[in-house]
Amino acid sequence: MSESSLRELGMDLIEERQFERALAVFAEAVRRVPADHRSRMMAARCLAELGERERAVTSYHACAEGLLRRDYLLSAMAACKLALELAPNERRLKDTLIRVHSRAVRSAPGRAAVPPPLPPETLYDGKVETDLMGLVGEELSNRAIEVLAAPDPGGSADPNSRPPLPLFAELDREAFIDLVGRMAWRRVRPEEVVSREGEPADHLYVLVAGKAEVTRQMDGEAKTLGFLGGGSIFGEIALLTGAPPTATVSAVSDTEVFEIRREHLNAVAKNHPAVPQVLADFAQQRMARNLMATSPMFQTLPESERGAMLQRFAFRALQGHEKVLVEGEHSPGLFLVLAGELVVQKEDPAGGTVTLGVLREGDVAGEISLLTGLRASATVAATRKTAAAFLERNAFHELVRVFPHIRTYLEQLSDRRLKQIGEALRPLEIIDADELVLEPEAA
Repeated sequence: MSESSLRELGMDLIEERQFERALAVFAEAVRRVPADHRSRMMAARCLAELGERERAVTSYHACAEGLLRRDYLLSAMAACKLALELAPNERRLKDTLIRVHSRAVRSAPGRAAVPPPLPPETLYDGKVETDLMGLVGEELSNRAIEVLAAPDPGGSADPNSRPPLPLFAELDREAFIDLVGRMAWRRVRPEEVVSREGEPADHLYVLVAGKAEVTRQMDGEAKTLGFLGGGSIFGEIALLTGAPPTATVSAVSDTEVFEIRREHLNAVAKNHPAVPQVLADFAQQRMARNLMATSPMFQTLPESERGAMLQRFAFRALQGHEKVLVEGEHSPGLFLVLAGELVVQKEDPAGGTVTLGVLREGDVAGEISLLTGLRASATVAATRKTAAAFLERNAFHELVRVFPHIRTYLEQLSDRRLKQIGEALRPLEIIDADELVLEPEAA
């Protein structure tokens, strides 16, 4: 059997809860291909199910070390996480996490680099000649651990590169280890929804391995926006702002994800107060990148100039019903929607208010008042928690001076919106009564 065939057989056996037979199959797959860390991780699960907790932890640890050696940092974290659920105080697991963190952490000015601990010595070399699928009981367990605890002899990390470890590398080492111990790991089956558009959520997800599809409801049907691979993060904006997700994420293949809930972050923040700000900064950077890629205003600029322009803006977290513009008052500045939504309303001379539209990610508000010097022509308020980039009045005038393309875009947008306001408030034409007289039918 091939490596993939053995793994598929092992997964079928796990589905049937035949953990001893599955252990034999996965261990045999590792004996043949020591770099098959997915099988090594599944074998560790089988050992745990069979009550062999210590050997399961040892197998998970060997798996984590092999993945780290090959720079699969998120998968190495997953192996450590699963082992910590069995042995929360196991020092060797935390040592491996320290080495994972040190492989990816950004160098901080003024902070001395601390060399990571040496990798652990191993007791087994994995040189087992017997086909493990014919063994059972204690003999199987003894031979399997020789294979599963042995190191992966291949692969080596590039000391000159810093492999991506999104968000986690931004945390201090102790906060990182604390969070890994608290967050959840789960496997997602193909077509299973991880996060659903419009539903309240307080989860941040990190895709460890696999593939997921991102869709959004448009004109009554789901439209594919793109696909996510290992290392992708989603849900951080909903977690930060409280706004429901604007898209649905579903697994395309067998997928592994980390789930970080608000309660996990709150617990870590008690011992590491800087964590909420790290998350906020990370989410803001992600929203900024999305904005530069999707906002029509930024499309008028070369990519090389977009970052410099965005740096002029400040981040604003808006609460539900908070007004950013008030009809009849001067605009305090320009607002760019990062996540959430703003509703635009105007008082109707005939009484009541007229809703002119809803502003979502990438849309701007306040440009009419800023460009004309007149008071705001409508009231704009957040419908729910919303994240926005804000540029105050004086900085706005400097911006359009430095970036004339932005002024041109905003002037055209302003003209369209003023026309829209005029049409929304125009009274309905009264049909002449004579037009309602029906001509008699011809005889």
